[in-house]
Amino acid sequence: MNHLGIATRMVPGLALAMLAAAPAAAAGVPAAGTISGVVENHTGATRPAAGLAVTLSALVNGAEQETKNAVTDARGRFSFTAPADPQRSYVAKITYKGGEYESRAITFKTGETARQTHLRVYEPTSDPSVLKVNVHHIIVEPGEGAVQVAELLVFTNRTDRTYIGGPPRADGKRETLRFTLPAGAANLQYMEGLMECCVSATKTGLVDTMDVEPGMREIAYSYTIPVSRAALALARRLDYAADRVEVFGSGPAHLAVTPLARQSDVTTEQGVYARYSGASVAAGTDVRLTLSGLPVSRALPRRAALAAFAGLIAAALVFPFLRRPRRPVGRPVATRTREDLIRAIAALDDRFEAGALSEEEYRSRRASLLDEIRGPVACAARGSSRE
Repeated sequence: MNHLGIATRMVPGLALAMLAAAPAAAAGVPAAGTISGVVENHTGATRPAAGLAVTLSALVNGAEQETKNAVTDARGRFSFTAPADPQRSYVAKITYKGGEYESRAITFKTGETARQTHLRVYEPTSDPSVLKVNVHHIIVEPGEGAVQVAELLVFTNRTDRTYIGGPPRADGKRETLRFTLPAGAANLQYMEGLMECCVSATKTGLVDTMDVEPGMREIAYSYTIPVSRAALALARRLDYAADRVEVFGSGPAHLAVTPLARQSDVTTEQGVYARYSGASVAAGTDVRLTLSGLPVSRALPRRAALAAFAGLIAAALVFPFLRRPRRPVGRPVATRTREDLIRAIAALDDRFEAGALSEEEYRSRRASLLDEIRGPVACAARGSSRE
């Protein structure tokens, strides 16, 4: 047998097999990518934030896998080398004088090897007067044996400083926001703007320890109040003065609210809601809700109740933006799909991160895009807000 001949014939075949396998192996290893950014201090005149520690967290399916650290240079710049893996997302984080700041999620598209981000930091303040509540929504949904209540508050910090709260507690955290709940409140759930790590229960409600940066912050949570009869009276003492307080209640129960004024009903895809509202409501005011005709034999399915909550919450979040001037009537605009609108919001976020838009213009345009996404629900809310 000619072993040399066989070996000679095998060599080219092995070489081809190895060459074919090499790209496949390389394809399994993401290329090295670069994540760079700049940090600016926006208290007073905008300036680079030099010498700040930046942490980059890598996440897969929302779970942190690893972290890297860097320090900003004299021009506030930083850079990381990281796998350009589309399956990963990255978040840059900074802790500065009691405030915590982080970038939006950073991801690499297939073929991309470089991404940029922009972070803002602010000087701190412990003065609670910098906080203002634009609107405080209370939504009640009756069910057998309990009334479900959702609250949504839109806070505004109109200064150029981050509110970090008062003196540190024994655990080192500072209390920033406090919420008093009605007596008997149970089954508390955080819906928006609150995190398990930063909220603690008190005898009268809950306390948050997250800082409040300049701009707007939405807080939402829900709870239940047990019901044993066909009527219920509950009081919600306001912790903060509010430009507006809005209370909504769905049928079949009858709702009365003092000291707020009755307004026209709000019609949504989930049904008709009674509405009460008041302007310039002082902190410490007891908003008293009286419900009569509560169902005693017909249960409202929990999933249906939560779906109704979600629909009305979407409408409620639009209220802070309803008093903008309406667009002039012009040529018809082509309908955009939900995917188009989501992409437009992402592009708008990128431009704001890059400093290409003012905060006022950014929030205005983003709110308009969100209105389009919410569609009929937003329109229902807009129509009902005219007085």
